[in-house]
Amino acid sequence: MTEEKTEGKKAGYDISSILHEMREEYWQGLTEVEEGQEERLECVTFVLGGETYAFETVYASEVIRVPKLVRVPKVQEIIVGVFNLRGEITAALDIRPFLGLPQPPLTATGRIIVVKSDTFATGLLTEKVEGVSALSLNSFEPVVKSLAGAQREYIRGQLNVDGNLIMLLDIKKLMAAPEIVVEHK
Repeated sequence: MTEEKTEGKKAGYDISSILHEMREEYWQGLTEVEEGQEERLECVTFVLGGETYAFETVYASEVIRVPKLVRVPKVQEIIVGVFNLRGEITAALDIRPFLGLPQPPLTATGRIIVVKSDTFATGLLTEKVEGVSALSLNSFEPVVKSLAGAQREYIRGQLNVDGNLIMLLDIKKLMAAPEIVVEHK
């Protein structure tokens, strides 16, 4: 043995065995990640009618405090008003009655999620925005048959996350609903 290797052994370590051990740990870590990898969906989660809902973050452009809303006469009741979003007049929608949910009054935690569809942007009134989460699709269950009407049509399913039920909205389908899209003729 060379003098350096002898000194390394005396000091209590052997660099080649340490490197070999590190390489094994690295490869073991990679296989564990691949085996345990689950499909996740990044969603914005929020509260409507006291229940937690979510939709994919790709459709949400921002979350803002509820500004002063200007009521517009002779529009669908789902449109509660319009507001100025950096020079763009944007409609604020309250989809709770549309989904058959109770409408507790909005408090200081109320927020608007600005949603971009293929043709327009609008704001969804929420009672509270909980944040952005990567939700595991392993706990995804298709829509329950007991849901009625619009709830069944615009909800893709539900996720059970840490014992809490989160309803996954089909936001693309919701934004194309005839009650929401106003055609100018």
